[in-house]
Amino acid sequence: MPYPNFNNLDVIWDLPENCAEWDHIETTLARLENHLVSLRFSDRFVFFITSQDEKLEIAIDTPIVVYQIQDKAHKIPDYVNDAFAIFKNYVPFSPSPDSVYSVPLGCNKKIPNLDVQLMADRTINLFFMGRAGNREDFFTFVGKEFLSNTEARNIVIERSVEIQYNVYAHNMAQAKIALCPGGISCDTFRIYEAMRAGCVVIVPRQVPAWFSHGWPLIELDDWCELKPIAESLLNDHKKLQKISNQTRLWWEEKCSEEAVARYMARELSLNLMKLDL
Repeated sequence: MPYPNFNNLDVIWDLPENCAEWDHIETTLARLENHLVSLRFSDRFVFFITSQDEKLEIAIDTPIVVYQIQDKAHKIPDYVNDAFAIFKNYVPFSPSPDSVYSVPLGCNKKIPNLDVQLMADRTINLFFMGRAGNREDFFTFVGKEFLSNTEARNIVIERSVEIQYNVYAHNMAQAKIALCPGGISCDTFRIYEAMRAGCVVIVPRQVPAWFSHGWPLIELDDWCELKPIAESLLNDHKKLQKISNQTRLWWEEKCSEEAVARYMARELSLNLMKLDL
């Protein structure tokens, strides 16, 4: 598969073509191109798309804008002083320089985007499907509190070595509450896949970012907090639907490809105007 071309953006790709973030990045850049053309800034940058965090081996005069992915260590890249701006997934743990901007991870390209269902039509109360790595506490808790309960119904909690992506997407679309335990990082694709599907999303405590400030997701400090929260929500159908609507809207306005493109265009424009003053 060839790298995508953009009529008005100069883009250097340093990613494997099969990376899970591919569709999210390509669509975000296409939307960003539209915004920058409207602002007449599209020719002012070279965009470098990479998963690397070491020094940049690029010698050009045009300001470099880096879109960095896959840094589950939540680090500030070594090339922070070599780039005009860095947009990266996985919010840094340490305070970031003004040139580093966090952006949401987005959805895995292998997960189909299905129609959003009303809560009343969904058949799964609690859903998680994924690998067990770094999630031992989560599986221990849900196994004790939910799966061992003979009265528990409509619960799908599965350890999966190889995920069947169509089954995963169907279950997510049918889930009232999507559980999103972290793996190596507290951030994970399934958070954004669950938001896109309009689920009520429960996650471990996240590293604060502009796109998560005030969001309708429920953050836990420990999975032992889950049971009373889940039971209360499942007994309040109006609240479930209200949060579902809020979550889907938040996805569209803060975390979708269009939302990320708007954010990137705004920050690039503001910084470019400061540079030109």
